[in-house]
Parts: sequence; C-alpha cells; structure tokens
Amino acid sequence: MKTGKHLAMLAVCLGVLWASRFGPYTCGSLPAFTGEAGSSWIAIAANGLFLILLLYLPVYDFISLLTYKLGWETKFDPLVVYEGEHSANPNPVSAKARRVLYVVDLAVAGFLLLPLWTKAAYCG
Repeated sequence: MKTGKHLAMLAVCLGVLWASRFGPYTCGSLPAFTGEAGSSWIAIAANGLFLILLLYLPVYDFISLLTYKLGWETKFDPLVVYEGEHSANPNPVSAKARRVLYVVDLAVAGFLLLPLWTKAAYCG
C-alpha cells in the first residue's frame, strides 16, 4: 500500500498545483516578490517541484491517516522524520513537533511558494 500512498500524495500535490489557477486572486494582486519569478519553464518546474517537496510530508501523513480511518490499513503508518542526521543516535521527531512542522510547511507553501508558482505558471 506504500506505493499507492506515494502515488496518491503525488496526485494531491499535482491537484493543488492545477487548482491554484482558480484561486481568489488576479495576477496583479500577487505579491511583488513574485516579479522575479519569471515565466520560463525552469521557474515553473522549480517552483512546482519545491511546492511538491514541501507538501510531501503533511500530504503523505494525511493520506496515511485517511487510509487507516477508512479501515484500508490496520495501523497508522506515517513517514518517520528524524531530529538530525549527523548525531550518533538520531531520534524520531515527536508528534507535537510534527504538528508544528506541518503548520510551518503549509504556511510556507501557501504564502510563499504557491504565489511563486502561480505567477510563473499562469501570469507569464
């Protein structure tokens, strides 16, 4: 089922990118910092990739929770995130720290990367 969750996560992220064109804003109302984003294919690909990478953890864990709640899996199986890669014995991040990480991820994606993606993809 892990492959199915990875594909579902990718589909949700691509759906977010596609649905961003229907957002409640116009190209003129996007923040000024997006002016440097340009509309080249490199800017479109980079902004879309960064957005998918940032949404990867919260979307995957949401899909994992959803499959568990629907009874398709016997246990909740989120991705494991470690505190540091250079320590001798890295510990997994606590559930409380994960929730903070989700909020930060979604805030950066919504207020920084989504406007960059929208400006590059639809306003060029």
